[in-house]
Amino acid sequence: MTGRAPHTPAAFPAAAEIERASALCLRPAPGKLAGFFGTGAHRLALRALARPLLAGEPVVAVDGGNRFDPYEIGKAERALGGSGRVVLSRILVSRAFTCHQMEALLARRLGPALDRSGARIAVVFGLPETFTDADVPFAEACRIFRSCLSSLRRLAAGGTRVVLVGEGNAPGLPGNRVGFFRHLVRIADPCLLLRREEEEWRDFWRGTLLQRKT
Repeated sequence: MTGRAPHTPAAFPAAAEIERASALCLRPAPGKLAGFFGTGAHRLALRALARPLLAGEPVVAVDGGNRFDPYEIGKAERALGGSGRVVLSRILVSRAFTCHQMEALLARRLGPALDRSGARIAVVFGLPETFTDADVPFAEACRIFRSCLSSLRRLAAGGTRVVLVGEGNAPGLPGNRVGFFRHLVRIADPCLLLRREEEEWRDFWRGTLLQRKT
């Protein structure tokens, strides 16, 4: 009787895209801030994190827009051959709901959290989304925004791989602060952008090509 080769399930369609996104934007050059931007960027970044987490590398995430979704990481882990449960034990998440909380996290708490966990990847979700409070004067908001970036640059200069993630200007963001998101896109290197086609943002996981800013 001829033996039959065991059935091997087809690879999850997102696996190659997860690998590509992880390779492109989770390893910025020393001193650089990487970025995932555009519609679907949060989901893309979360899935990309599954690769280093599955390899045993811890990650610290700062969530400024209530965007952290552990289920996306679990699904990506399964796509890469894991159980869908292991990687979540290797990620530490802190949340900020105001720009002052974000400044405190980045300036005083993120560095010690990286040291305690041994993580060399820090991911910041929704930084501009913490600046929606119109009661914070514009000059103060600008000072805090610069302070946040200075803290992240210091970490990057020290060897931490810093990744910024955002989908666009947050609803309710005062008009004088819409430039904050555009500034992040300008300074991120490498920067992965969802490309706009035919006046619509197409979802990355349905085959949209990503542009790497040079």
